[in-house]
Amino acid sequence: MTFRAILVAVVLSILSIFWIHQASLVQAPGNFYAPVYLLSVPPVPAVVCLIVLVAFMPLALRLFKAKLENNELLVIFMFLVIAIPPVTFGVVEMLIPWMGSPTYFHNPQNNLMQLADALPDWSYPHDTEVIRQMYEGSDGEPVPWRAWAYPLGIWTMFMSLLFFTGMCVVSLFRKQWVERERMRFPLLFIPISIVQKEAPGSKTSFFRNPLVWIAFAIVIIHHVLNVLHAYNPAVMALGDRFAIGRIFTEYPWTHFRGLSFFQRPQIIGLAYFVGLDILFSGWFFFLLGPAIAMLTDIFGLQATPGFPFVQQQGTGAYLALAVILFWTGRQHIANIIRKTLYNDPGIDDSDEHMPYRWALLGAIAGFVALIAWTHVMGLSLAVSIPYFLMLISFGLVYSRLRAEAGVPTMYAFPFHQDIETIQYAVGTRGLINGPNISNLVMLTSFAWIGRGYFTSQFAYLIENEALADHQSIKSRGLPVMMMGAFILGCLVAYYAILKSYYGFGALVLHGGSANGGYNIQLSLRAWNSVSSAIETPGPPNLDRMIAIGAGAVVIIGLVALRTAWLRSPFHPLGYLATLNHGYALWAPFLLGPGDGGPAHGRPELDRDGAIRP
Repeated sequence: MTFRAILVAVVLSILSIFWIHQASLVQAPGNFYAPVYLLSVPPVPAVVCLIVLVAFMPLALRLFKAKLENNELLVIFMFLVIAIPPVTFGVVEMLIPWMGSPTYFHNPQNNLMQLADALPDWSYPHDTEVIRQMYEGSDGEPVPWRAWAYPLGIWTMFMSLLFFTGMCVVSLFRKQWVERERMRFPLLFIPISIVQKEAPGSKTSFFRNPLVWIAFAIVIIHHVLNVLHAYNPAVMALGDRFAIGRIFTEYPWTHFRGLSFFQRPQIIGLAYFVGLDILFSGWFFFLLGPAIAMLTDIFGLQATPGFPFVQQQGTGAYLALAVILFWTGRQHIANIIRKTLYNDPGIDDSDEHMPYRWALLGAIAGFVALIAWTHVMGLSLAVSIPYFLMLISFGLVYSRLRAEAGVPTMYAFPFHQDIETIQYAVGTRGLINGPNISNLVMLTSFAWIGRGYFTSQFAYLIENEALADHQSIKSRGLPVMMMGAFILGCLVAYYAILKSYYGFGALVLHGGSANGGYNIQLSLRAWNSVSSAIETPGPPNLDRMIAIGAGAVVIIGLVALRTAWLRSPFHPLGYLATLNHGYALWAPFLLGPGDGGPAHGRPELDRDGAIRP
């Protein structure tokens, strides 16, 4: 972890952030959903930068008589995967308009201004002209940085605290997952293959492997045609989905009307690293949902709209698996506690990037600080504690999904379900205490966290630790580097996004119109739902709470089945992955060339970082 590696990483991060910013916000097409997928997993700019550095290393050796070592290249990659995501749809790009929407969109027919007044003073600029210019453009006037400095500074501290807490939590499981359970971290084969110039499981040079260039050609042709079609509709585009559900026009098959066949080259290709049992379980359980709804209809049972509530099943499954992860790692967690409390010399944490004491106390202190912070904002303990427990649990289980299966998607977790679960449990009526609407407003002010990319960031933290472990990068500076990369990503994102918002107007970006792009419409929809809830508070939703319980029961059953029958074709992670993002994953899982395990030739990582078939 050298100074020159960090310096190169900072420069490439800034360039990559502006690249993604242009692609996902400024040049975004009218299709609201397109910008969501422009940042793949891992981020495209991170992979491209790594390929460019490796490809031009011989030239750099001739010109400067020096080259970056393999571990330095991987440090640059680890920095990039943390620094790039904050600029996207899921973090800063959603945070800034989310907090200003009640002020800008209020009118006599709604009570959005009441909601804006209930927010903390520091959460957004209170100058209405500053907010108006952000949405409509500033006619050449400079960005009012002074008005934004204080709110964004406080939000940066809050996000950094949440990021730090998540980093401590996943660090507690590094040894358990990497050394004891031997998780494969399939997505790490990408940077390792590029740096070692050898494809996984092959002795052919990565850059001379014809299959690599065929894959590049397929993906580039696919995306270039789609981009050209966005600028000129006369160009034929391959698209990214086919609405095959349109063929189901007759009752009772109409339950499959919403079925779309997504063709995602990156997911289909990376499915090679995913086991066949996970791929099969993914598309099987996804198609089982509308099949159950159809059978319910056939037998005359009156199902509630939304049945069988797949996202709520996902919530229950994620929460249950979080408990299972702690249970299976209980011996390791007990060792961490003994090391923290008694400094047991028999427990060695010298090879940890974050010592056990720092990780455990950091996780506890970070969680307590989050609760205290939000309590001062007006969120009651009865709401904040389950909210942050769910948020961190979702991040932990998603990290496990990436560690074991390597599913290359950012949304394979119960997005937006942390807040909705609380509302299902107590109803919006239970979040309003007479004239006090703080709980409802504060929860909505955090909704962008669980709606976007923040939760997925946890997986990069554990993947970076695993990559450093496999490559023998034994540096206690890794957590500090990742923390610095995240803060840098936020700061550069603030500059890029506010420059664009005030230069063009936030309403017309992200494929927007008079009501803004997809990110602004999501925020407006959330605040309007709060406004409606204040007028007509709703009761708890028993049906969806039952679905949450059902998801927990199913995942426990699948884990038990897997324990008793190792060759069971039903994998718990396949069930998890497609409950929340299944509409885009089931088709790539159906086509994916997963090989089913190491016995069938799937590569793994040795302890020293080498790839072995």
